[in-house]
Amino acid sequence: MSNLLINLRITEGELDVEPEAVEMNAGQLNKLVSHFHYLIKLDKIQAASYLVARHGKIAAWKSMGRLHGTIDKGDLQPDSIRKISSITKAFTSVSIMKLIEDGQLYIDQPVSTILEEFNTPVHKDITLFHLLTHTSGILPVTGYYNEPYPREWWGVNGMENWIRKVLQGPLICQPGDAYNYSSAGFALLGEIVSRVSGIKYEDYVLANIIHPLGMTRTFFDVPEHLRSEVCSVEASDIERLSVQDDNSLNPPRSDGGLYSTLYDMWRFGQMLLNGGSFEGERILGRKSVDLLTRRHLFNIPAYHWGGQIKDKGHALGFDLAINHLAYESVGTYQLEGAGRSGFFVDPVENLIVVFFVPSTSSWVPESVLGTKQIIWSSLL
Repeated sequence: MSNLLINLRITEGELDVEPEAVEMNAGQLNKLVSHFHYLIKLDKIQAASYLVARHGKIAAWKSMGRLHGTIDKGDLQPDSIRKISSITKAFTSVSIMKLIEDGQLYIDQPVSTILEEFNTPVHKDITLFHLLTHTSGILPVTGYYNEPYPREWWGVNGMENWIRKVLQGPLICQPGDAYNYSSAGFALLGEIVSRVSGIKYEDYVLANIIHPLGMTRTFFDVPEHLRSEVCSVEASDIERLSVQDDNSLNPPRSDGGLYSTLYDMWRFGQMLLNGGSFEGERILGRKSVDLLTRRHLFNIPAYHWGGQIKDKGHALGFDLAINHLAYESVGTYQLEGAGRSGFFVDPVENLIVVFFVPSTSSWVPESVLGTKQIIWSSLL
């Protein structure tokens, strides 16, 4: 593999400790460099960056590869900004939990008590719990069933009355009967945050999560002076940044609209691992974090992009490790974003892992599964 490691620069972020200080094997962690180099040279991924922290200390933080997939604009940096796509759902879930803490919502509340469009015989039994756990039966994301034709027809003719458009047609399943991954469900949760809080979803997240945590490079709209630091796979990704869409008819960007960095996502993960607080800022109470991140689905089936899963474990908005064959501890809560990015919090090992492995491929198993195996097997 050594002949594949030529002319690829590695950049390291500032560490708090060496890996051994937090009981991690540095030699094993360093295998990530050759692992990612190999995938980059094979054109399976464009670039890679990762941050590993244990016991609240950053022990590994490196980047390599191209910042842009189609434009020669330099290298991916440890603090480069990247769209985190579906990892945004974690911020939506925390927002819902904050409103529950404030007594303004409750977890099994019927959505129809907030959104009048749900007051129908078909939708009246759908609750916040169903939306948070992807068990509402509402419009699974395009491609979830490996279907050859797109189904997100509801925005083709504009977003006016988008909630009614989302609810057209039959449910995929009865509420609570099966897991069907639904970004539309999280758009609805964002609308609920807006209605209940009285401010735009995006403004609520910024004011109550991102700014208090000091996440200074996390945005829904990347400022113009920072757009050159955004990692993109295709030129169109950068072009979209220059379009400021203020259309009030659009759904909230609560299913996948955030841009962030490895370091900012570590701060968010450390807040959760700390029981809701970070550097003196309380975002959630300890019991709220427990409710948010523990398992809530048992013996619930899922199709899940070709996988016939009989028992889909899930927390509230977070996927959940329940497979005893996986390297990460049972109870690790996690999310992955299209493109691709990963966010993992392992409470058993007091470990946070964040990585960006951008690629035009929809799925490169080695970039996610292989990466996790290398990291978790470094634990001493």
